[in-house]
Amino acid sequence: MNQVNILKSLPTESSFYSAIEKIGTQQRYRKSEIIYLQDDEANTFYLLKSGRVRLFFTSINGNELTLKILGAGKIFGDASYFSHTPRVTSASAITDVELLSVDLNSLLPYLTQHPNLIAELLDLMSQTIRLFSIQVYSMAFLSADKKVAHLLVQLGTYFKNKESDVSYSIDYTHQELAELIGIARVTTTKELKRLEERGWISLAYRHIQVLNETALKEYLLS
Repeated sequence: MNQVNILKSLPTESSFYSAIEKIGTQQRYRKSEIIYLQDDEANTFYLLKSGRVRLFFTSINGNELTLKILGAGKIFGDASYFSHTPRVTSASAITDVELLSVDLNSLLPYLTQHPNLIAELLDLMSQTIRLFSIQVYSMAFLSADKKVAHLLVQLGTYFKNKESDVSYSIDYTHQELAELIGIARVTTTKELKRLEERGWISLAYRHIQVLNETALKEYLLS
């Protein structure tokens, strides 16, 4: 089936994700493989189908700072692609991953037929900018204990079943959280245990249950 026929077969109310499912090119990467490097030319963007991907900065002397850890269903590489600029970050596979790569030439006919999806794309890109702004604020102004609490609250955006939920599960390791906020893992673990002692979270292997988001928010304002 050619591209025109594929587009005609898609439902009118199909989402931006559905477009990528139909048009994207499947790719697989093994654990620890690099998907793209900082400063590479951005020829495509991606939808992560399974596994985990780490987006990170690399300094001139080789130090790394994790910007984001992505799970299935997330889009990445879009900001550089649509701004026609080199990659701002590198991306690597934390686990074996399966993803779909997309270029504008294959996507544009679908966006033309479904212009409402342009707004969805802009919303996805604004979420990326929002997360980056939050991380910069946290790293610059908050103490270690509040950096941890702040990140748990912000991750609720991605892990809540409903926006009104005050309890939700985060399947990040202590190391992954530490990399996201730029502090040592041992410090992250210490602060998580303090929050657990207060009854606001519950810790398990590769899993954090936020029990009282309201208390975390109040703590950030104290």
